[in-house]
Amino acid sequence: MDRYRKKYRKKYPKKYRYQYFLMAVMLCLFLSGCKGDKGKEEPVVTLRDSTGEQRKNEEIPKRDTSEESRRLAENCRDIYEKADRGNFPDSAAFVRALVEQIGEQGYAAVDKENQNRTDMVHPERVEEFCSAVETGKEAETTIVSVMEDGDFIRFDLTSLKGEVFVTRSVINWNRGTPAVGYEESFKAHSFIYSEEGWLFFEQYQPAGYDGAPGYTALRVKPLDEKCRELNREYILPIGYGSNNMFLTDWKEGDFGALDFNDLYGLLYSRAFGIPSPYEPAYEGAWYRVPEEEFEGVILSFFDIDRQSLRSRTRYNAKDRVYEYRTRGFEDWGDSPNCPFPEVVRQQENADGTVTMTVHAVYPVKMLSRAFSHEVTVRPLPDGGFRYVSNYVIPSKENVEFSWYVERRQEDR
Repeated sequence: MDRYRKKYRKKYPKKYRYQYFLMAVMLCLFLSGCKGDKGKEEPVVTLRDSTGEQRKNEEIPKRDTSEESRRLAENCRDIYEKADRGNFPDSAAFVRALVEQIGEQGYAAVDKENQNRTDMVHPERVEEFCSAVETGKEAETTIVSVMEDGDFIRFDLTSLKGEVFVTRSVINWNRGTPAVGYEESFKAHSFIYSEEGWLFFEQYQPAGYDGAPGYTALRVKPLDEKCRELNREYILPIGYGSNNMFLTDWKEGDFGALDFNDLYGLLYSRAFGIPSPYEPAYEGAWYRVPEEEFEGVILSFFDIDRQSLRSRTRYNAKDRVYEYRTRGFEDWGDSPNCPFPEVVRQQENADGTVTMTVHAVYPVKMLSRAFSHEVTVRPLPDGGFRYVSNYVIPSKENVEFSWYVERRQEDR
């Protein structure tokens, strides 16, 4: 029964484990120095506790749902057994099957927080609860969030006298038996249901707290599946961390401030089908990359001539290599709390290109549109594609890109 965990748990070759460990350490260190952003909030429902003061545990409304949760998981046993037999092609299909099965039991359900790979089932129940919060009515609802390994996070929400209370519990399998492994209750410090259809709520964390983040982000309104597909194919592999591809304006023939050193590292595995061998280090690590390798990556995804590319990077003409440095701690420029992209519209153009409108969802700031940008790509007959342009849509309410740090000057 527990084999499904291993089947859908992402694995990395042993030789690359140091790389991911070091990246995680640097991310944690970077977080301690992050500065806040000022951004846009367009809430339909907003509830804030300005003091963050918590009620005593006995005063927080909650109900015993442990037996109910065990039955909920037990009723999904057939899905886990199918996963053990290899009946799902990937983890997304596995999670989607669990979400649908939970929905058949009458619960609102969706995939992992911030994952957004499937529509919520029974979103109307969550929207009714948000309406009750807005009008100050008493109400209850439950949302089940399915994690990639098949465990559940259950959120029991209660609206009472203008306040929202949350009981969060984790349901997992232990030797073939479902059980509640963790539970906590708190008053929501913030509660926002945005016009774009995202529900955000937050547990108060005191100043200087460096533990797990206290926010939750769940998409309630459905999203066009074509938009999800385009996001997975073109936008998510790049994202907003440690690169400026979607943070600056550029187009073919005028690449502006686009940094191809960062994109080389991000696109390497996409080009060659294997993880990048260029491991990071605290101060960054220098590599001499053969010109055919570096150019093979960049020219696979951008229509740029070799001479222009060489002039924008550290190219050693004598040895015919690119002097490439991985980012280090001082210019890491990434954070697990930075926004993530969501394609919300797409348009197929007469010239064969596709233009996507992308919203940057920023859970830590409880924003479903921290900024917006348009990305155009050109699909190729051989199944490949080229990135054509990026345009950041101007708005006074766009957040500052404070998580992004430019590379050291000597890298360029």
